[in-house]
Amino acid sequence: MSRKVCVILASPARHGSTSTLAEAAANAIEDAEVHIHFLNGLSFRDCVGCHACKQGKPCPLKDDLTPVLDDVRDCDAMIVATPVYFGRGTGLYYMYEDRTFKLYTEQKEPPKRKALVVVSAGAPVKHAEPTAERIQRILTRRNFDVSVLLHSTRDDGLPKDNPELMERAREMGRKLFE
Repeated sequence: MSRKVCVILASPARHGSTSTLAEAAANAIEDAEVHIHFLNGLSFRDCVGCHACKQGKPCPLKDDLTPVLDDVRDCDAMIVATPVYFGRGTGLYYMYEDRTFKLYTEQKEPPKRKALVVVSAGAPVKHAEPTAERIQRILTRRNFDVSVLLHSTRDDGLPKDNPELMERAREMGRKLFE
């Protein structure tokens, strides 16, 4: 049985550390239909605060993020990945996150699912923790059981040069449905 895994890459670097780890985890999941969404390659707007979704109406924004949000709503598991810039996730991540509010109104009681949060920092790993914890809280509210993979280029080096780190990412991907 194929399971749908939605990967949100909120890094501006398509093949950077964060994306490398997230894709390694996703590609290690057996019998999965993996949908990778590289946010930096999409044309989308931030939430405009119109509150249409709060009134049970569809979001008026129809752009490249619309099918991504459909994937998030319908996935069996997801991987959310962002580097840390200036002590927080990227602006791409927050634009995406704001738009997920419509999912709260569409699914009052979303199904129980799994998620992996991948956060990478150029500083010591402790600087990635607050971002990972915040994303974990958001996903937990959407009924995801969340695990976290933290990475520090300062401590761990680049993932492509660290076979142990890459294997840890793959292992976390394999365990996503356990």
